[in-house]
Amino acid sequence: MRDIYRFAIPIILPLLFVGCTSKKWYKGNTHVHTILCGHADTSPEAVTAWYHERGYNFLCLSEHNQFIDPATVKMPADLRDDFILIPSEEVTGGDQAHSTALNIDGVVDPRLVQPSGASKTQVIQAHVHGAEQQHGHSILNHPNFHYRNSAEDIRPVEGLHMFELYNGHPAVNNFGDHEHDSVEEMWDDLLTDGMLIYGVSSDDAHKFQEIGLEHSNPGRGWVMVQADLLTPDSISEAMYRGNFYATSGVMLSEASVEDRQISVTVDEAGTERELSSPFVMGHTIADGKNGYTIQFIGPEGRVLEAVNGTKATFSVSSDYDYVRAKITYTRKAGQEFENFYAWMQPVFTDGRVHFVIQE
Repeated sequence: MRDIYRFAIPIILPLLFVGCTSKKWYKGNTHVHTILCGHADTSPEAVTAWYHERGYNFLCLSEHNQFIDPATVKMPADLRDDFILIPSEEVTGGDQAHSTALNIDGVVDPRLVQPSGASKTQVIQAHVHGAEQQHGHSILNHPNFHYRNSAEDIRPVEGLHMFELYNGHPAVNNFGDHEHDSVEEMWDDLLTDGMLIYGVSSDDAHKFQEIGLEHSNPGRGWVMVQADLLTPDSISEAMYRGNFYATSGVMLSEASVEDRQISVTVDEAGTERELSSPFVMGHTIADGKNGYTIQFIGPEGRVLEAVNGTKATFSVSSDYDYVRAKITYTRKAGQEFENFYAWMQPVFTDGRVHFVIQE
């Protein structure tokens, strides 16, 4: 149910960040492939076991235009009580758009994958409708893969409230280049223009047998979702409402908004544990300084405040249509440095979300 709180200034927040003490955090991945797609190397059962063994709580086996019924997947013999599969599919519209149909009842109608003669916007819109018809939610995948989808393609789409801000595949161009915006810059363009859209982080893993930065390995991007229950419905609805943060390795012990204040605290031990994995992939930069930086970012990607350290707060006001927090960990890697991130979802003050906090 939607929670309503009262402040002196009208503020509109994702449900996640408002004192949800009864909810729990769940680690999961929304985009991973198996041998069924023809270009991955591991079975659905072995892929499931990989994530189960490493402490994930949920996984989406998102195959290209195929529906893998979780009931048909043999689960690990030592299956934990806190691990589930969420029925999903990567709806694949050729070179125009790919998307994860999250928590669906069955395969999305193939006629909606790539409508004949449709624009990229129309293809994405068809994917959203297809997921809805199967009672699920849509996540637009890797918009910068071959620089396939621009902000202009995405902005007109109705009902699309999630996209991949970070994707662990080495070929997806998360950070752009001298001619193309990064996906994060795209996110701020969309948010500044008034779109209600949340950022997801995923693996898009294909290779489990060969490990290396050149391979699309698992364990590079995931979401931490705060939900009432560990069920497909509870997790997917929590994500649809923005009740999660995205990460490429940085873990948080606090990610909350209460009394008009965003509060962030890094889980240093958790981050160290994640970054000790041989699977992680940092964002290489030429120069940097070891440590954590917490930024609070507003419209047009403007940094409103930056704090060097592992804990920070920011008071939200109606001066900005949205504010979001980004946490960066920088460490030396050979002669260069590498960054790892966590991204909280935006806090909105302009009425674009449907859970209203008012005087």
